Amino acid sequence: MKTDVVILGSELDALVAALRLHELGHSVRRVVSGAGSLHLAPAGIRVLGFTSDTDREARPSPLDAIEELAERHPYRLAGARTGTAALDWFFETTLSMGLDFRRNGTNKMALTPSGLPTPVYAPTARQATQDATDLERVSVVRFRGHRDFSAAMFASALARSGSLASVIEVDGPSQRTDTVSLAREFDAMGDADAYFGALKSRLPAGTGALVFPAVLGLRRHQPVIEAAEHRLGVRCLEVSTLPPSVPGMRLQMAIETRLREAHIPVHTGVRCAGRRAANQRCEAIVDRMGRVIEGSVFVVATGGVLMGGLQVQSDGQIREANLGLEVFQTGPLAAERIDESLDALHRAGVETDSHLRPTDNGSVQFENVFISGRTLAHWNPATEASADGVSIVTGWLAAQSACDYLRG
Repeated sequence: MKTDVVILGSELDALVAALRLHELGHSVRRVVSGAGSLHLAPAGIRVLGFTSDTDREARPSPLDAIEELAERHPYRLAGARTGTAALDWFFETTLSMGLDFRRNGTNKMALTPSGLPTPVYAPTARQATQDATDLERVSVVRFRGHRDFSAAMFASALARSGSLASVIEVDGPSQRTDTVSLAREFDAMGDADAYFGALKSRLPAGTGALVFPAVLGLRRHQPVIEAAEHRLGVRCLEVSTLPPSVPGMRLQMAIETRLREAHIPVHTGVRCAGRRAANQRCEAIVDRMGRVIEGSVFVVATGGVLMGGLQVQSDGQIREANLGLEVFQTGPLAAERIDESLDALHRAGVETDSHLRPTDNGSVQFENVFISGRTLAHWNPATEASADGVSIVTGWLAAQSACDYLRG
């Protein structure tokens, strides 16, 4: 059976587009090659921290700073009204999934695993931020044997900012000490009250907040951290670890659960080898085993170079890996010009019109193909701190544009 919309990719924008298109009443089929980069993403939603490489301080109000971006930036293509609508929808939707992002229209300075601040538009409810840790005494938990978080480094950074910070080393729920296994052990814990009650005597007097590495559950995070706060009697916070990222996995699992409940089919481990097209329309994709997947509309949300949506050739040129779309880049990649090459790598991608249809020298390549997220050109998530916001806004816009196309 031919599907209304085939979505390529497993990035955040792909999940957003799939969920939104289902809400709009269209049949959706997902085609993915791997797990996606949410497994690498830290906690919170980053919308826009900086508008240029020369910004020394984060912009306080990211939505107000969008007009300062380059004309072809994805946020400028979408427009402020679309961006606001997409973000409102995302936060309302994720709240209904039990994910509590906190936003007030401004950036908060969240703390990285090293203790350095980074701008986050919507931190999670218990994410460690500068405001939340600006206390006289903060304690930091280190799970014995866990290697993906340096509690000593984090505590040192807090001490430099004026807090009296100390490290508490404790045993985890079991002998398994990698990040994901720890989170799963907390999910399966039968008596969280007893576990955290045993830690209470270890807290230094006057502790105002206790910071855990973000491993307190994947699917049962909320009851676990509530049990910790109840038994310990202090504010409990989380800070992201080195990848894999449990907060990113929580977000991905929550959305994918909603998609499964909607009975949206997904083809996993599929790598696109070609396309069938005619009259500026893509009719089907063909995988490497020769299987044909037909659709009326295609959304390409396969990420950038890191996730394989864009591929670097031996001559330093970058190609789009799935439909063979034209790719913009500021220059060829060359080892002797590392700074220029890194910027070119980040800003490379598919150029589009305002509906996110791919273009070549200003002409639409396919009227029924829409591009989103990191596959788009003219933005740099590394220097802008904008990866989540651009993915949400363009994934939502790609869904709206696909719906408009299907409705004629």
